[in-house]
Amino acid sequence: MHIRKLPVRLSQDAEKEIALRLKAGDETAFEEIFYRYYKHLMAIGMRFLKNPDLAEDAVQDIFLKLWDHRDNINETCSIKNFLSISMKNHVLNVIRNHHQSIWEYLSAEIEELNGAETTDHTFQFQEYSAILEQGLQHLTPQREKVFRLRVFSGLDNEQVARQLSVSVNTVKVQFSQATKFLKDYLSKHADLEGILPGLIFFLLSR
Repeated sequence: MHIRKLPVRLSQDAEKEIALRLKAGDETAFEEIFYRYYKHLMAIGMRFLKNPDLAEDAVQDIFLKLWDHRDNINETCSIKNFLSISMKNHVLNVIRNHHQSIWEYLSAEIEELNGAETTDHTFQFQEYSAILEQGLQHLTPQREKVFRLRVFSGLDNEQVARQLSVSVNTVKVQFSQATKFLKDYLSKHADLEGILPGLIFFLLSR
C-alpha cells in the first residue's frame, strides 16, 4: 500500500478544525487523518506485535472505529494522542488473543520510553520486577504457577487449566487472587511514581 506522507504534527487550531470536519462526516478530513497518522500507528503495531499483517489489521480496525464513532470525537483533544492510546489498547487485546506474554508488551513499552539508552525507567522496571518476584514468593505454589503461566508465558485460562490439570474456574479464581495480592504488595513495597506502576497495574488488571 502506498501511503501519502503528511506531517504528523499539527497546530492546536488545525487539529480542532480537522476534528470538527471529521465529526461532520467529511470524508476528506478522514482521509487526511489516515494519511497523516497511518505510519505512526503502524510503527506502534510493529513495535509490539512484530508482525506486519497483525499490525496492519490493528491499524485498519482503529481507523474504522474512528470513522464509525466520529460523532463522539472531542475536538479539543489531540487526534494523535487519541489514536495512539486506542492503538496501544487494541494491541494489548491482540497480544492477549494470540496468547503472547503481556510482560513482553510491558518490556516493549519500556524500550519505547528508553529509546536506545539506559534511563531511570530501566532501573524502575528492574526494581518493580524484583519486587514483583519477591511478592510471588508469598503466593501459594498453585497461585504462583497460575500467575506465571498467565503473565509471563502468555497462556489463556483454558491452556493453564489443562497444563495444571485443574478447572478453568479454579484458574480464574487463583489468578484474580494473585493479581489482587501482588498489586497490594507493589503498593506497599515500591515507590509508585511515574508511568511504570500504572502500566503494570493496567496489564495486571486486564
